[in-house]
Amino acid sequence: MSLCLESPVVHSVDFVGRKTEAQQLTEMLVERLRAAPFVREVCFDDEQGSWVCTLANGGRGRLALAAPADPAAVADRTHRIVATFEKGNLRDRTSFFQAVTHLPFTDSEMTAVTSELPLTSTLPERWPDKPLADVGLVLTIHHMRDFLVLVNSLVELGVDPAHMTVIDKEYQYANSRRVDAHLVQRLGITVWRYRDLRAGLEDHVSRVTAAGKRSIVMDDGGYVLPMVLRELPESAGHFIGLVEQTTSGIRKLAGFGLPLPLFSVAESDMKGMIESYGIADAAVRNTLRLLPDEKFEGQAALVLGFGRIGREVARVLDSRRMRVAVFDADITRLVAAHEEGFLTGRSLTELVDSHQPRLVIGCVGSRSFGLEQARLLPPRSFLVSTTSRNYEFALDELREGSTAVTDRGVLGTSYLFPDGSEIVVVGHGMPINFHFAESLSNRYVDLVMAGLAVGAVAVAQGGERLQPGHNLAATNEILAESGIVDAYYQLYGPAITTATGSGHG
Repeated sequence: MSLCLESPVVHSVDFVGRKTEAQQLTEMLVERLRAAPFVREVCFDDEQGSWVCTLANGGRGRLALAAPADPAAVADRTHRIVATFEKGNLRDRTSFFQAVTHLPFTDSEMTAVTSELPLTSTLPERWPDKPLADVGLVLTIHHMRDFLVLVNSLVELGVDPAHMTVIDKEYQYANSRRVDAHLVQRLGITVWRYRDLRAGLEDHVSRVTAAGKRSIVMDDGGYVLPMVLRELPESAGHFIGLVEQTTSGIRKLAGFGLPLPLFSVAESDMKGMIESYGIADAAVRNTLRLLPDEKFEGQAALVLGFGRIGREVARVLDSRRMRVAVFDADITRLVAAHEEGFLTGRSLTELVDSHQPRLVIGCVGSRSFGLEQARLLPPRSFLVSTTSRNYEFALDELREGSTAVTDRGVLGTSYLFPDGSEIVVVGHGMPINFHFAESLSNRYVDLVMAGLAVGAVAVAQGGERLQPGHNLAATNEILAESGIVDAYYQLYGPAITTATGSGHG
């Protein structure tokens, strides 16, 4: 027997736009609900000024377009869709709210976000000959608003939306369902979930091959090519190149003989020198947002990994007056951390035992911290990951070694050990800078988004510089030649000095 809900449940979605956009968006939502298989009928209730959705199983939902009670507390021209589930079972409620939250962005919202990514949005002006017209694209990029600007530019550069496939990584972003809705409803792009990656790739190869084209992979975490090479080797020849954004993705390619060119934005000078601090700062800020009542100043912290991100995380924590220790299995990086003034040690277990960190931030990208170390942490300690998916901590070990495991909602998962101590894996071990957030500001991430598009164009155009395998030197050359770093400097560098030698500080 299905579980019935006794009290109405309410969900709301805020969006920004003109009154006509609000009405159009609401009408589109109503029509989608009418077409949904779980809905029997949708009719307008004049008395209450809302739409009543009678569900196929006898349940009922209600939909209304409203205004925020305090306009001063939200952005100008904010509208609110309020969905109330009045009766029915849990399955009906889930379907109803999923449909309501699958809401594309308005033109006003897209105009605003496009203006925040001037480098990415103006790239088509550099290549008016549409160099991507003869390729398909598989994209596994974070479902955030900046991604939509990148997609729009790729379309303007020639990619047919029918020959694009987006893999939804299924992270809990701030606007993940709205981004997904925009891709599908506004742009007509096929979206597959990460859990169905293989089926999505098979579908993409079939569609694009039928059009007489081959494809480029644009990845953020090494999801696509390892799957192709391991499980779909017969499709490897369909892909002409890979543009990778993260070092974790590069690591996942280790051991594979790459049959195509790798354009490594991940390891480029551009990304490493400019973006790393922003990611570290976003990770720490989002951690503090989820733990507003904790006091970390003066407390001990441990950073796992002293690569580009780990180094910046350690510096950010130090600037927030924490006592920071660093561990890295690579002795060269460990020496670098020591010489920058951080506490270090050759044994992770001994370092945890002596330093007693209340905050552990993992920046390695593989199992860097397990049950042995977790049991040595002081009470009310927190584990935080900055790397792709939930690979940073040995969560299976923590679960097996706990007497109780509790889902703490948006905060994460808590583990109670036999001695009575409890730790919290914040964000359930997923990357904290994306957990119900959008990580970097759009203007900050603009350079990397533009770099991904430059990489796709370079792969599509071919040439001797990009050969099968790693092409880091060529990547740096092509990114420098593209002019996007120069444009970034013009936007955010020093003020232009006048002819008389004066300038503005």
